Amino acid sequence: MQDLLLWQQRLRHVLAPPAAFAALVMRLREGLYSRKYLPSWAPPSPVVGVGGIDPQARGKVMVSAWLMGWAKARGLSHTLLTSPGEASPQDLPLSVMAATHASECGAEAALLARYRPDAVILADDNPVRAGKSAWKAVSPDLIILHGFFSTLSVRRKADIVLLSAHDLDRGWNRPFPAGSWREGAGALKRATGFVLHIWPDEVPLRAKLAERRLASLEKPVFTVHPRIWRLRTADGRTATDLGGEPYLLVAAQSNQDVAAKAAQAFLGLPPRLRVIFPDSHRFTSHDQAQIAADSTRMRAPHILATPEAALRLGDVPGKTLWTYDPDVVLGPCLLSGQAFTPWWEGVWAGMAPQS
Repeated sequence: MQDLLLWQQRLRHVLAPPAAFAALVMRLREGLYSRKYLPSWAPPSPVVGVGGIDPQARGKVMVSAWLMGWAKARGLSHTLLTSPGEASPQDLPLSVMAATHASECGAEAALLARYRPDAVILADDNPVRAGKSAWKAVSPDLIILHGFFSTLSVRRKADIVLLSAHDLDRGWNRPFPAGSWREGAGALKRATGFVLHIWPDEVPLRAKLAERRLASLEKPVFTVHPRIWRLRTADGRTATDLGGEPYLLVAAQSNQDVAAKAAQAFLGLPPRLRVIFPDSHRFTSHDQAQIAADSTRMRAPHILATPEAALRLGDVPGKTLWTYDPDVVLGPCLLSGQAFTPWWEGVWAGMAPQS
């Protein structure tokens, strides 16, 4: 991931023309959908999208889990539709349960099913097929479209768009191959609101940049980060600390900074070593053995992995693998100070069917 960003930066002038062409193609495609030359499905229930212009956008799982918890608290039936990503389910759409393995449904779907085991979650690359199946089966009051920002075949009433600090800085308006965005910055006008996946100490550094990039769109810009409330192992053991002993942190490249700060805030000390892997990395037995060796070499008796990394990693031979349960912390709007919950409830009131 880091090497790719480096080469994209070095070759930015060469990659700019194909990136501009890709953005043009996506803009023309959006026009075809808006003029109904390309078919799209309008579900009977309101749909809210939770995604990013970068397919690897972080924070989606936290925001979607928060929305599902909000809906449950208000007695609203709800269904979440997501892509299986790198997984290969045998049946589509796949009904994801708390016990469904990540290799079958994808890491994000597996995490969401564990966080909200009573929710209806369907994994399918075709959200129209999954949505129609969900409507036929349970007729939900709310449909959450998770990770499909650039998929316009399902019409939604609202779109919550996740951005990172990199998106606002060097990654701004850089579609693939010059960057990781699927579309140009013009697509952000479809957003109902933005959520930055950053740690609170970055807010003063990012607020002015967020205002410069996003204020003209006249949409609120919130933040999200995890707050760890306990540690746990795959076999069900839980803990509130590691006894002050050193630990290794295993995380994805795009998530490492927020994860390290969350771990330090909870445990009171930073990781002795960060073991960083590319997003969507498929761990091998060699990776597991190497992490165990790193733990021994660094004299760090504990290995802590982010929830997604723990699902992908599975096990570390001869070591106890810890992960954590996070609370979702949504910060106030950077532009106005408005809190997320009342903003969202206002959005819901404007899109929910009137009885």
